[in-house]
Amino acid sequence: MGIPLYLLIDAREKSVTLFSRPDATWYHRREDITFGEAPHLPEPFDFDLVTDGLLPY
Repeated sequence: MGIPLYLLIDAREKSVTLFSRPDATWYHRREDITFGEAPHLPEPFDFDLVTDGLLPY
């Protein structure tokens, strides 16, 4: 589909998962962080995602 980044936010687990570097079948990179950390979202977005304000269930 050509989607460069796939971001999952799981409020129950207090986690954020960022998938990147896709090809035709899957994403080749996975980054798992917990709420409070600030992962960098690469191009085409190019910013740090602030997660310390996210609320768990």
